[in-house]
Amino acid sequence: MCVDANASARHAAKQRWMEKDAKYRSDSLKYFNRETAAERGMQRTAMGYSKAISNDYQRALYVQGKARRQYEKGYIKYLKNKATVDEGGRARRRTTGLREITDMKGALENAVAYEFGPNMQRRYRARLTQMQNQQAKVRNNLGLLPEYGAPVLMPPSDRLSGALSIASQVVSIASGLGVGNASGILWD
Repeated sequence: MCVDANASARHAAKQRWMEKDAKYRSDSLKYFNRETAAERGMQRTAMGYSKAISNDYQRALYVQGKARRQYEKGYIKYLKNKATVDEGGRARRRTTGLREITDMKGALENAVAYEFGPNMQRRYRARLTQMQNQQAKVRNNLGLLPEYGAPVLMPPSDRLSGALSIASQVVSIASGLGVGNASGILWD
């Protein structure tokens, strides 16, 4: 059996590879656990966004219902103040209240249109920005995928220098014992 001159370097390289592999597997498991938490975080964010959009829509519907209720009260008041049936002809009084009820209806319709239009868009953009910020935080907490890294280089086995070392030791022992002739030539 020949001695490997790089045996200690090869053993150290194998040890470095085992440490690198163990660290990669540990980081992979940690990433997997963070990944499941991130998935739940993304779902919570989407659910919160959906609820907020739904609440905004409900608010707009509430404003619409409130406007209709105000118009209904105003129309009832108009009919009560009129006290007579409109049979055509000229009004004796110039203010019958019809213009006021029409103005009120226009104002209420404008309020509802503003609530469903610009206000709804403003709230939608705010909710979308909020959701995107939450998603960015979740992704940031997730971190990067663990990388296996650069390969650990294994030094080559060097059995030749080991064999040469043994041979030189044998020759030095043989020369020390005086094997061979004085001129250093082993044959005649």
